[in-house]
Amino acid sequence: MSIDIAGYSALSERDAAAALTHVARVRDLAGAAATAHGGRIFNTAGDGLMLEFASASDALAASIRLCERERDARLRFGVHMAEVSQTEDGDLLGHGVNVAARLQAEATAGAILISEIVRENVAPELAQKFAPRGRVKLAKMRTTMAVFAFAPSGETTKARVAAKPILAVLAFDTPARDRATRTFADGVSEEILYAVSRMPGLKVIGSTSSFAFRGRDKTRAAKTLNATHILDGSVRRMEDRIRVAAHLAEAESGVVLWSERYDRDIADAFALEEEIAHEVAKALEVTLAEARRARAPKLTAALSDSYFEAREFIRTGAVVCVQSAAAALDRIVREAPDFARAWAALATAKLEVLRLTRADRAKLVEEAREAAERALGIDPSMGEAYAVLAALEGEYLGRWREREALIERALEVEPNHPLLLFRHGQFLVATGRVEDGYAQQGRAYELDPLDPMFAAFHGYNVWARREKADGKAILEDAAKRYPDNVFVWFMRLNTAALDGDFVAANDLRADGVRLVPGLADSASYKAGERMQQLMIAPSPEAFMQLGQDFATMADEEPASALDLAVALAVLGFTGPALAIFGDALDNVDAWRAGALEAARPHIGYESALLFIDQTKPLRMDPASPISANASASRGTGARPMFGLIVSARRPTISARRARTNGYSSPSSPSSSPSSSSAPADSIGGEARNASQPVSSSSAVSAAESWCAARLRFNSANALAA
Repeated sequence: MSIDIAGYSALSERDAAAALTHVARVRDLAGAAATAHGGRIFNTAGDGLMLEFASASDALAASIRLCERERDARLRFGVHMAEVSQTEDGDLLGHGVNVAARLQAEATAGAILISEIVRENVAPELAQKFAPRGRVKLAKMRTTMAVFAFAPSGETTKARVAAKPILAVLAFDTPARDRATRTFADGVSEEILYAVSRMPGLKVIGSTSSFAFRGRDKTRAAKTLNATHILDGSVRRMEDRIRVAAHLAEAESGVVLWSERYDRDIADAFALEEEIAHEVAKALEVTLAEARRARAPKLTAALSDSYFEAREFIRTGAVVCVQSAAAALDRIVREAPDFARAWAALATAKLEVLRLTRADRAKLVEEAREAAERALGIDPSMGEAYAVLAALEGEYLGRWREREALIERALEVEPNHPLLLFRHGQFLVATGRVEDGYAQQGRAYELDPLDPMFAAFHGYNVWARREKADGKAILEDAAKRYPDNVFVWFMRLNTAALDGDFVAANDLRADGVRLVPGLADSASYKAGERMQQLMIAPSPEAFMQLGQDFATMADEEPASALDLAVALAVLGFTGPALAIFGDALDNVDAWRAGALEAARPHIGYESALLFIDQTKPLRMDPASPISANASASRGTGARPMFGLIVSARRPTISARRARTNGYSSPSSPSSSPSSSSAPADSIGGEARNASQPVSSSSAVSAAESWCAARLRFNSANALAA
């Protein structure tokens, strides 16, 4: 048994006399406890004591007695059982003595830490007082061992809930201050996070959230992120060599489960990251993946720097940065053609360039596809590559069933990837499975709660489906962290407008002009202003003019067509909404060509809008291809798929255009989002009698009746922003 006084050095500096008094009293109590249980003190040094007992039960009984009786000095105990040898003066030597001393060093103040062999060799009633504390790698020892703890307060003896570990990988520290070394250290940390996240049975917090904690803030990471374990360390770079120190700790107790230091050539950096991931998995007793992994590439220092910088550029989302990243990754894969992660990154960069620019689109589609397929040819468990192929299928080739299979495959190989979960959620919402989609987006937010895009969508989802106050709180917290994020701004504007908070909506719309260049001149922005004016001062004449004006605006700016159609659908005017929507589907390229990409997410955004609560009147109209296809799907038991919806028979363009001259009856107030009870993904469920085209006079009468019954109504002015 090894004992010392926690905080003894600090106590000695403050009050040397009190420190000596503590030591003398502890030695007396330890001697009495040893005598009572057939043991002896065989070594003393400073505030430390080493004791020997004839049995494990005697050692534990003595340690518990001493731990409970000594209140002034907070003691730490380490107990181990092993063979030792005795010197002539009665001192003991051997590996067992070293283990006891290092267990004591890992114990928290006021607690006893014992090895598994000790617990196995005592009576059950005594063993039950010691709770499992995981596996620990003791200082200067290569192997890990299971340990158990006891404290008089009972805090460490509570039974632990069997739960999947939640790991936060923090950005490793670096003593260097230059940007290049910082980028390199962050890149190494991110690759370690990526390697660990592919281990099945382990939840890993996303990099946006975990990398937000640096320096002194790291102490808050576990509590803020609800992590059970923390992986942290440091990176030093010496020309073409790196030194990485890593340690894995239990968040609640601070017990270090594993630690190691590595000195390697930079060429072995990626192999090192996989090695660290496997050590973490073993320490957490997580089953290692059986999937075939690609051999880690060997890169020169220059290529490593270029790769990490390219990854950083992609994360910025700026057009120039993403283009630079694509060019750099092109060079990397030419020199390192077996580097699967670089091929996947190149595919992602090409896809982002495709989304953010208007030139060479067909060429970019092929280049992104080729890079993704090269990545999968090297490493079939590369979820990022599957995600790129899925995006190409849905957005640019229209094969939505193929896209679903690819997204699901991506999640099979990387179930912890927050962005993949989010994209799957977008896909589910886009095909009418709203609740399932919101749940996936909620999982993405849970794994990366500080990511602004995940927070924006999850906050809106909570506002729409669970509790408005909770949803707004999530959005406001995200706005404090990321005041210039477009997604957060967009969802705040959306909720304010739909709640009828026109003051907040006006302020947010003005802020959007600052965030999104060109927004104020767009048809969507102008339509939003019109909608708000109409809400503040509704009149039948204004309603009658709105559909024709919006149809003209959609012709002038096809990219705003769906926003305008959704706005009309919110008002219940499904005829004009269907006309605009139908024209947009007939000319998808024009619909996308002028879109303000910075203002909207890309995966499934357009079709997802059709399944929000506010567009239910549009889905229920018999003339709607969505309604017709949904009915067919229900009859066959098939899931509604938007790939079929867009190919369903629709009225001719001339017939749809004719409908803009007459309104469908506006929906009753009960169809507004604040009082709607039918879920948006029950695409035909309890369908109301669908609206039909009516004469102009009938539309005026309906509008007058509605205005009289409801002066304040909801609008999609934010969706039209």
